[in-house]
Amino acid sequence: MSLNARRRRIASVLALVAALGALSACGQNLGKSNFARTTVAAEAGSGSGSVPDGDINDPAVTPVVMRTIDPCPLVGKEALSSLGTPEDPRPSTISFGSCRTKVVDAGGKELTIGVDIGASTYVSTSGVTVSAVEGLPQIERKSKDGKSCDVGIMTLRKPERGVSFSVTYDGGDPCATGRAVAAKAVKSLHASPAKYPSSAGTLTAVDPCTVADPAVLGEVVPHGATTLTTFHSCDWTPGSNPRISIGFRPGLPPEQREGSTKVEIDGVTAYQKGGSGSDAECKVEWQHKPWADDQVEIVSVIYKNYDEKKDEAASCAKAVKIAKSVISKLPKP
Repeated sequence: MSLNARRRRIASVLALVAALGALSACGQNLGKSNFARTTVAAEAGSGSGSVPDGDINDPAVTPVVMRTIDPCPLVGKEALSSLGTPEDPRPSTISFGSCRTKVVDAGGKELTIGVDIGASTYVSTSGVTVSAVEGLPQIERKSKDGKSCDVGIMTLRKPERGVSFSVTYDGGDPCATGRAVAAKAVKSLHASPAKYPSSAGTLTAVDPCTVADPAVLGEVVPHGATTLTTFHSCDWTPGSNPRISIGFRPGLPPEQREGSTKVEIDGVTAYQKGGSGSDAECKVEWQHKPWADDQVEIVSVIYKNYDEKKDEAASCAKAVKIAKSVISKLPKP
């Protein structure tokens, strides 16, 4: 072997040793690892395949379907049993699409998992990992401290919305956990996901972008464009003024509180309240029907115009005008 060949071989070996040393230095300290806590079995098909870049035309995850999905089974005991011992999931008291739970892993460590159906899954250019799960884009964001991770499954491209899983796992791998939970959820969505009961008049199945009279909207928000903010809320003229937001959510029955005024709108008792700032703003909300336990289904209509000075009477008159058209179009309980 020539001298130059021997030198090249020695250089290659030294480079390999250096690389292995760097990997070891950057790797986990196995003496401090909790193997049962950090090992998460990957679901088949998770994070694999090419990422679709066009419109999403999956009939299983359209907004019409997604707004009827009960989020709690996606983070229920059966779905999370492989992670340890899950608690019963707790549905959100302010959103139809959200649910949270806790899990104690085999090492006694706790992790929290939340799901939000209808969340933004915006793909930024930094700090994001993009992959695909069963043909749907998956967006992964890890916190700077490495203790939490958001894994989003995009189900709608314009606007970018979908299902987001937020995992906090101090000392474990929150992103691996999020990917495993998300993959199982996608399988459920493509099979037979649990849905809310289709009770008479429920708002869970109603498209919020269709419940206001277009003619009335045209008077209050001329040149209006429409966009879903979640699968249960909608904005007219987003990003400009004036703006109308209409949303549905669960909550305790609305009542008159400090700063609010009771109003009757076509036989429905509602409560209106101006904004706290110096701009034109008013929210009108009312009970639609009973929901669960002591909660009810609530409708809210918000008028905002940051180009107008605060005038509660004028702003609320516009919000009430929209609310009246919404009441006339909502399904009857």
